[in-house]
Amino acid sequence: MATAVYDVAIVGGGISGMAAADRLVAAGRSVVVLEANNRIGGRTWSSTDEPGGPVDFGGMYIGETHSHLLELGRSLGLETTSAVAQGTDVYLVGGERILAPDGVFPLQVEYAEEFRSSFKRLDEVARAVGWREPWASPDSEHLDSITVAEWIESNVTHASVKLLHHHAVNSVLGASASEVSMLYWAYYIDQCEGIESLLAARGGAQNEWWVGGTAQISELIAAKLGSGVRTDFPVSSIDTSKGVVILKSDSNEEVRATEVIIAMSPANAHRIRFSPQLPEPRAQLQMRSPMARMVKIVLRFEKAFWRTNGLSGVIMNSDEHALLMFPGTKPTDSAETLIAFIGGEYRDEWAKPNPETRKANILAFLERAFDAKPGPLVYYSETDWTLQPWAQGGPVTFMPPGVMSQAGASLRDPIGPIHFAGTEASHMWSGYLEGGVRAGQSAAEAVLKAS
Repeated sequence: MATAVYDVAIVGGGISGMAAADRLVAAGRSVVVLEANNRIGGRTWSSTDEPGGPVDFGGMYIGETHSHLLELGRSLGLETTSAVAQGTDVYLVGGERILAPDGVFPLQVEYAEEFRSSFKRLDEVARAVGWREPWASPDSEHLDSITVAEWIESNVTHASVKLLHHHAVNSVLGASASEVSMLYWAYYIDQCEGIESLLAARGGAQNEWWVGGTAQISELIAAKLGSGVRTDFPVSSIDTSKGVVILKSDSNEEVRATEVIIAMSPANAHRIRFSPQLPEPRAQLQMRSPMARMVKIVLRFEKAFWRTNGLSGVIMNSDEHALLMFPGTKPTDSAETLIAFIGGEYRDEWAKPNPETRKANILAFLERAFDAKPGPLVYYSETDWTLQPWAQGGPVTFMPPGVMSQAGASLRDPIGPIHFAGTEASHMWSGYLEGGVRAGQSAAEAVLKAS
């Protein structure tokens, strides 16, 4: 009996791969999605069985301009709810506790002017680099020869402002400023509509959530595909030399297709053996672009004790136990939620103690930050994406110096029947759910045009 040949095989069942599958099936193509994990969703992962209400362990935010994500989710019958914080934010920087009403950094702080001017300068650099072809921007060679840490040292004077810049890189990318190319950081900021949008707790990139959890998007599309989704299928090799694409798993299971979409990070695509070998720029991109390191902590309390003092629940902490925290309570929740993101070098320090000590540390920290004793804790979870075997990090692949200028142009370019998706391949909002959806849909459109 002849082996079936699908029109398209999609490697990766995250939101990007599922968005591609949805578009292709709607156009009448036969599709198979091959997912290494025992669940679909990729860097989105939701549970409806947690005390207090559904929990997103991975990607969850919808930005104000995330039109592709909103359209896809709503087409599946999903609803959103506001994630906008209300009240006074807390900054912990250089040993100081600074209160920022409605998120506005107070002018009376000694370094407030440099805080504003240095981040404005960062946005100016980002706009000059742009999101279309950052490797071809006028200052690309220099910016790709230095790290973000080196740029900070050359452009920022006050020690506390330096800490805030380092905090932004660790919290947004999940990597240390000493690891990341300044060209990549500038590109990342511009394609996400500016640094303020990336860090905002009111609008910007953190504007809404999906009621019931983000992974529903992938799950609902998978339900439509039925047997066209195969989990526990880690693709280990892809051969395009025989007139048809042959994909094999670790256990030597075989799938055949006319076209293939690689809907995963470049770092994870590096696990796959390609025959013939990929062109040098793409191979270098996959080999030299590591996954970032991010842990997401969800805490639930009987009462929102921080609101007693008029606080929003937003914390930007650059001191001991550094983290970025947002309130996370949805209208359907029966408990009050805080969500902490700890990335890069901050994550590395966080991981050193045992789990019970980590939990005690964050509760003690919250008491100091909010100047209020936490009420009864009803739920606590840690999701360290670095330890997830089929993700190996999150939220995104980043580029060290020398990668973007030499290999960045290969992020999205197809290679014969091989097309690339995953949030990293998006022109806009790479690193976010929106980027994943855009990249998946773009790859699907490219396949449709090619066939």
